[in-house]
Amino acid sequence: MMWFLSIAFLLGLSIGSFINAWSFRYGTGRSIVSASSCLACNRKLQWFELVPLLSFIALRGKCRACKSRISFQYPIVELITGVVFVLIFYTNGISELSLLFFSLIFWSTIIAISVYDIRTKIIPNGAAYALAGFGFFSPLLYGNAADIFQWTHLISGPLLALPLASFWFFSRGRWMGLGDAKLELGLGWFLGLSLGLSGMLIAFWLGALVGVCLIVLSRAARRFNFSMKSELPFGPFLALGAFIVWVFEFNITYFLF
Repeated sequence: MMWFLSIAFLLGLSIGSFINAWSFRYGTGRSIVSASSCLACNRKLQWFELVPLLSFIALRGKCRACKSRISFQYPIVELITGVVFVLIFYTNGISELSLLFFSLIFWSTIIAISVYDIRTKIIPNGAAYALAGFGFFSPLLYGNAADIFQWTHLISGPLLALPLASFWFFSRGRWMGLGDAKLELGLGWFLGLSLGLSGMLIAFWLGALVGVCLIVLSRAARRFNFSMKSELPFGPFLALGAFIVWVFEFNITYFLF
């Protein structure tokens, strides 16, 4: 089992490195397959400077040439993706390779969306629509093609996205972006109504907790300028809430209704 999970972790590190490259290049016109370079001095990086996680540690977080600091986003995203892949492998196993492959693509897309949302406070339409497509057709992977046309499946995505879209509409984008509703559309179709609602509730609780903590820390440190009016990307909380209920099958609705 350990070698199996070790392979999953290494694969996750590699995909995390790809997600980092995508998040910095998306929308810039730069190809995702072009050679990597230092963001400060624009020097082309050598292969040994691109080893996920290890290169950051070996270089002590600095460019080998210009000594400028490398963003902590690189090791953090790689490490998170590695852990997520381990949990996906542990949850799915390898008995159904098609389901495992789909799960890896689905959650990798969500990580990419979350990383980009944190960096720019924007959820890219292309990634959100791709995720919605994955979620809508997910019953095919479980051998239940007919479930796609079940009304409970058809309404799960739109119904869960509706509250977020309403927040965006009535606040004119001040409370929440429309991208969060687009993200929830795919999550709702993938998880279904009960698990999707559970994931959304966890997302709101986590978002409120983190927001309060940031306000308290800001006032204590007097170095930050975070307040109730500050913009906190909500996409990562939706992603985390969804992943928690999917991995642990944690259905809050059993306790609420």
